[in-house]
Amino acid sequence: MQPNKITEVLNRPISQELLARDVARLAYVAKDGTPRNVPIAFTWNGSHIVMCTTKNSPKLPWPPPSRTGS
Repeated sequence: MQPNKITEVLNRPISQELLARDVARLAYVAKDGTPRNVPIAFTWNGSHIVMCTTKNSPKLPWPPPSRTGS
């Protein structure tokens, strides 16, 4: 996605409403194959949505996959 398109999406009223919140709902599939939907705190740092959790959280793969292209 081009930077100007990202800016356009982030400037939409619904995007601004969502970014003004401090809790999101994170959906994932558990190791046993069942769906999970949990609240998670997040923040917008101006360029990324940052979600924090513990290293041993069941919603995270461990070890984490390698990050490429970031």
